[in-house]
Amino acid sequence: MSNPMTPLPAPRFTLRDLPLPAKLVVTCFLISVGLGYLWALAQIHFQHASMGRTMPSVEDLVARFSGVPWPLEPRPKSDDNGSSETITRREQIGQVQDAVKIKTIIDNRCVRCHKKGEQKGDTPLTNHTEIRKQLQPNRTHAKGRLFTVLHGKREDWDKSMVAAFYEESADWDKLSAEQQKKEEPHRNAERLALLAWVEAGAPRADYEADRFPLPANFNVNDLAESLHVKAAPLAPGAVDPNATTTSREEKDRAERWQRAQQRRLSSEKLTQSTHAHLLTFSILWAATGLVFAFTSYSTFVRCLLSPLVLIAQVVDVACWWLARLEPPTGPYFALAIMVTGAIVGLGLGAQITLSLFNMYGRKGKLVLVLLFLCGAGLFAWTYSTVITGQIQDERVRVEQEGK
Repeated sequence: MSNPMTPLPAPRFTLRDLPLPAKLVVTCFLISVGLGYLWALAQIHFQHASMGRTMPSVEDLVARFSGVPWPLEPRPKSDDNGSSETITRREQIGQVQDAVKIKTIIDNRCVRCHKKGEQKGDTPLTNHTEIRKQLQPNRTHAKGRLFTVLHGKREDWDKSMVAAFYEESADWDKLSAEQQKKEEPHRNAERLALLAWVEAGAPRADYEADRFPLPANFNVNDLAESLHVKAAPLAPGAVDPNATTTSREEKDRAERWQRAQQRRLSSEKLTQSTHAHLLTFSILWAATGLVFAFTSYSTFVRCLLSPLVLIAQVVDVACWWLARLEPPTGPYFALAIMVTGAIVGLGLGAQITLSLFNMYGRKGKLVLVLLFLCGAGLFAWTYSTVITGQIQDERVRVEQEGK
């Protein structure tokens, strides 16, 4: 028999014991955190997903955090300039090809404004390294910003560079109306030649030599004589007799590696994200975990779920950095980000939902169900009217830039 003098343990305090004003504050806090996390998912779309995709794919995540293509494939051999192109062109021995002074075009039409102290000094284009920065693909510019702006409209000067070949060029005002009309095909040929160089991978050697071999279908007759040159044929002794031309498969592999490396997050951006997540999110996940810890569920459930989101977030951030290890190790940590991110999202959803329903009685639960239904309907309406249109616009833009 128990000793009647032994005091009974005090009943455990739970969320149901909170006064109504406190319950309302906790409810608003949990709902606000849930809405904030939904916007964090939107940020993931803009930060990591390819254009036209709602959320990042496996290829997106591996490229963003590891800088390698997925599925994994051997790294292409690189030359001294970091280019994956094979410079031995045996098939060009004894041949003369039409070429254009590509560096001259860039200096005349672009550098005028894109240099320090000028109108577009924040995006300088005075050398190949600076130009390469404007060729890095991202979710807004699938082939790089320079490629996109060269397709713009002449009158849209703030968003495109097309007018740099016409109205905004240094010598345009000196021409009469008749001369301008006669000059327009030459200027458009300059723009198309620059686009051809960009689509060819913006090779450094052709830029520094100021001699870019034009595609066979390029109308060289529209080029000004001062820009039209001939690419000198390669001498037989200048080519390794044992060298072979680069296959289409090798070039495609090199392009995939280059695109993935250009998409990888810089150390600066990754450091900023790490700082924000470990400081800001750790406070939020600790707060939602503490709220759940005061529910009336079993000790096992509370010990499992209360710290889960916080632990998963730390592991998730650790995988960001471990993904930068050399392949094949690093990319598998990038894949793990999908798992840790899912645990964070599902765990947070469970903490919020279970805590809210545990806090109220039957009437309160009914109100919560109505709120959730209204929220789901509002989200569905927003997705169908706003988000779907945005995704479709991105897909159309990708198709247009790919043509």
